[in-house]
Amino acid sequence: MLDQNPKPDFIHQTLIRCTQDALWDALTQADQIAQYHFACDAAEGDAALGAPTCILRKDGSTMLTQTTTALEPKTRIEQSFEPNWIDGNTAHSRIVFMIQPEGAHCLLTCEHYDIPAGQEGVKEGWARHVASLKSWLETGQPIKMEG
Repeated sequence: MLDQNPKPDFIHQTLIRCTQDALWDALTQADQIAQYHFACDAAEGDAALGAPTCILRKDGSTMLTQTTTALEPKTRIEQSFEPNWIDGNTAHSRIVFMIQPEGAHCLLTCEHYDIPAGQEGVKEGWARHVASLKSWLETGQPIKMEG
């Protein structure tokens, strides 16, 4: 089981012009994650309690695994964060997505807990991930990394 700190190591928030349903689907459905994820082109496994979602590299290998540990439909998703790009014995951490409707927008809050030493670079990854998600939901165009 993950050590669960009461305060996140990192928080990222943004307003996205979309419906609560659209944002929920984008965060929980593997086919949609693949559309906007900044570094990958494929994902497997929709977010379901106890189930993993795997973010895949272009060669089909798993870059990141996120196992869903808690769901509050359309408002909150809690998942493990298991970076496979480092090595198979890397410490896991925990992420929480919260969705709060605000008129024609949704406030998305991403909290990352228990970030292990040496993995501080995930903060930049979250900025890219959320920017691509926002762009994709608002314009239909994600922000993808080259290479």
